[in-house]
Amino acid sequence: MKIQQSKKGAVLLIAILMASVMLTVGLGVYQRTYKEIYFASFWKQTQRAFSGADIGLECALYRDLNPPAIPVGAVYFATSTPPAVPVVTDFWCGGGTVSSSLSSFASGIYVYATTTFPTGSSIFKVDVVKITNITVGTTTTKIISRGYNTASAANPRRVERGLKIEY
Repeated sequence: MKIQQSKKGAVLLIAILMASVMLTVGLGVYQRTYKEIYFASFWKQTQRAFSGADIGLECALYRDLNPPAIPVGAVYFATSTPPAVPVVTDFWCGGGTVSSSLSSFASGIYVYATTTFPTGSSIFKVDVVKITNITVGTTTTKIISRGYNTASAANPRRVERGLKIEY
């Protein structure tokens, strides 16, 4: 009788070992799968932020090179003297309305903050800096666009990507 009881214990021990090995393998597969899904989600959010930065840059560049016809003489990003501050109006771009505002002016340098948080997937903030060299008579434009995957700055998973152009 004692021999049969020890065989039953051995079978139980083997079953417990097999179950623990299968559990370990299962948890390893789960952890690997979870990391892959998280990684894929991160790249999707990064692409969304980069897309927003690209759209913001294109919007600002288009508006700078194609000023509005009405009202006459209106421009979005000027480089003139302070009395001739440009007409700053909203315009449609990136799936929403873009609001442009003059942030500061000093010695021929205009800094604009152009921001939009449309309902679509494009969330961006654009800074347009115009520098006029009065001595040479040239103007340098810098457009710095930052795209985001979410409008909430408090979101710990917020991703920001940026693009810059100078001409």
